[in-house]
Amino acid sequence: MSGQVFKTSRTYIKPADINQRLVYVLTSKNPEVVLSRLLREFMAEMGYSEMYPNFGDLRIGTVHPFAILLSQEIMEQPLKTNVFPSITVADSSASEEAVTLSDEYESLVFNSSDIAKLDGYRQAKEVFVSDSGWQKILDTVQANGSVIGIKRTYTMRSTLDFNIWSENKDITSFLFDMVCHFMIQKKGDIHNNQDIDIGPINGRRTGDINLDFGMLLYGSNVQVSVNYDHSAVLFDTAIKTVAEIDTQTLPQYFVAGGS
Repeated sequence: MSGQVFKTSRTYIKPADINQRLVYVLTSKNPEVVLSRLLREFMAEMGYSEMYPNFGDLRIGTVHPFAILLSQEIMEQPLKTNVFPSITVADSSASEEAVTLSDEYESLVFNSSDIAKLDGYRQAKEVFVSDSGWQKILDTVQANGSVIGIKRTYTMRSTLDFNIWSENKDITSFLFDMVCHFMIQKKGDIHNNQDIDIGPINGRRTGDINLDFGMLLYGSNVQVSVNYDHSAVLFDTAIKTVAEIDTQTLPQYFVAGGS
């Protein structure tokens, strides 16, 4: 047997442990918190407290006033009467809009300017990453100029209930209309600024009453479905981009197809 002999070397590459390599950067979007804040701003814009000064202390939040009154009753504390009128935003059901398991993903390369933008979202509490993980990302970008990530996104559909309660039936009915107006007037802004899509409005203007806390309370309900995305980026700090590869063609080397 004759011919030219080429020696090769074998190298075993052992990557760092997963907890040393991988960094998760996750989003968290709570439609209860977002829409209750925007509803408070809308009520201030429309001048609710000027229209109804006797009912101006409108409470809008994510904790139902009945929960507050019930806890005070159990703790044998005096019941607060300043929790009405109230609008409570509750995510009564949530489901994945479409099956996203095994769906396509995006490969991302983040450089220093991308990381600066990501840090802005991190500071605003719109994305979440551990302090140690963030430091790994910064160290990798400083050493290599970039960091590699895989992004996956899933879409959630939530049913949001705007539960309205007050001691005055007419105020309850008025707040029902104002919540509906809020949805219609702010739908475009919520889509553009919050990436939340609001569906058709359903509701119940009247018919709910409550006598459990020594007062007559009137309730109504506005219900909408909302769609919104969650994203997760998995950075692998052990992967580096290859800027240039040197190749050398061996003599008398052929492949099928002549390429």
